[in-house]
Amino acid sequence: MGGDNVDVNVSRHLGVVGRVNLGSFYTPAKYVRIASEWLLEHGIGDGWTIADLSCGYGAFFELSEVEGLHGCRYVGNDIDHDAVKKAKAAFPNVRFCECNALVDVSREKFGIGACDKLVIVGNPPYNDVTSQINQTIKNNSIPIDSDLRTRDIGMSSLLAYDKLKAEYVLVLHPLSYMIKKANFSATQKFFRNYELVEHVVFSSQEFAGTSKLAGFPVVVAMYRRKDGNGLSYADVFRTWFRTVEGKSFSLSGFDYVTDEIDKYPGKQRYTPEILFYTMRDINALRRSRTFLQERIANAIDVNPEKLAYYCYVDCFKRYAEVPYYLGNFNVPFVRAEFASISNDVTRVSMHGHPEIFGSKQEPDACTVARVKQYIAKALQGKETNNAN
Repeated sequence: MGGDNVDVNVSRHLGVVGRVNLGSFYTPAKYVRIASEWLLEHGIGDGWTIADLSCGYGAFFELSEVEGLHGCRYVGNDIDHDAVKKAKAAFPNVRFCECNALVDVSREKFGIGACDKLVIVGNPPYNDVTSQINQTIKNNSIPIDSDLRTRDIGMSSLLAYDKLKAEYVLVLHPLSYMIKKANFSATQKFFRNYELVEHVVFSSQEFAGTSKLAGFPVVVAMYRRKDGNGLSYADVFRTWFRTVEGKSFSLSGFDYVTDEIDKYPGKQRYTPEILFYTMRDINALRRSRTFLQERIANAIDVNPEKLAYYCYVDCFKRYAEVPYYLGNFNVPFVRAEFASISNDVTRVSMHGHPEIFGSKQEPDACTVARVKQYIAKALQGKETNNAN
């Protein structure tokens, strides 16, 4: 499939800088197969146009070789000339464009008729210019229509698909686009017009050429257009997401310690002065500091009455074994049982930061074990804990 000489699922010509700035991480073949099953189940076939507007080597055009999808018309586009050249060689029956898909967005631009039944598929690029990962090699120079501009070109791509009024959108994107409120709000013009009809979550580590040390959840999602009656954040909060490994999870399935404390710097000051680094999601916590000796722009002033909660976050960073699919969640805890563990987490955390709290007696093994057990229980979620 995909020609004899081209592996359409692995980028060969781009280095690290190119992959990061073009957001080009090519699609594993098994997710193209899953996409073909979903398309057929939803009645996509003869007479439909299937477009991949960031096609890379054309992995999704292997759909054209699936029985039942032969009769579709295929349109490909990519800003990367070398990628399009390889895709043309592998899939000569596809109509290709070679342009920026986020500028002057219209169906006409891609040779798609106003009345064509359109499915957009693919793995749109994502490159959050505000993320600290690969920050030294990122740039934000790609032109984007003003009504599509966001801080992430992947989110801008979703807004472009809404502008094209595709009947279905079947794409890979970071799960954080849906589950983080700020991202959902930035992309709400898309979500308010589309409902989620199929999905599966997998780790970003499945992409060739990515770090094997820190994966984040990616969703293969199939959306159906439902003008003005698509997804709300309340819908997302209640959704039970399924992973490729057979696990399931939901935002509604956890209590979050960050609901009890400040995540970002404020104007309030306390005595004694205790400082803590800005909190984002669990993956960010893995990379950041917790308690700080010096005041910096990202310093939170800790309310001494809530010190135990911050100590818990510090312990969570140290001991939690977090599955990749919860990496974009806030830090979970078991609210009903926190009072029983608050002294333990405070003792463990203070001992670990003598530069902040002075020399403290080392906690005994039983104290540490209780903290670890509580963290493990927090990661199970409310439904699992209530069932026990």
